[in-house]
Amino acid sequence: MKSGLILEDLNDMQGWHESLLREVFPGIRCRRAGTLAGALALISAEQFDIALIDLGLPDGCGTQAIQHLRQQQEQALCIVVTIYDDNDHLFPALKAGAQGYLLKDQTREQFIHKLLNIANGEPP
Repeated sequence: MKSGLILEDLNDMQGWHESLLREVFPGIRCRRAGTLAGALALISAEQFDIALIDLGLPDGCGTQAIQHLRQQQEQALCIVVTIYDDNDHLFPALKAGAQGYLLKDQTREQFIHKLLNIANGEPP
């Protein structure tokens, strides 16, 4: 993985996600967006290998970013990172094209382990 997109509206979480991506994929270039509009602009301008996408955004839902990214960059690995632990959020994210679904309340070690498994093709 050489390039990553982090779509998260909370600055602290953006930093945490970036540190995890850099630990799992040394040398990765990360771009951050705090809004759906910002993410869509980045997706239109740059190529990404992986994207960590929050669902609850101030200007929309992360599933819209997943759909857009999967249409524009089919090879990109889309992983939802959210607080929502229910089928009402999981299934729409998977339908939009997410290949992974991680919860924000996991420990660093759990998150890294699951991120590596998803990157290696484990089902969401």
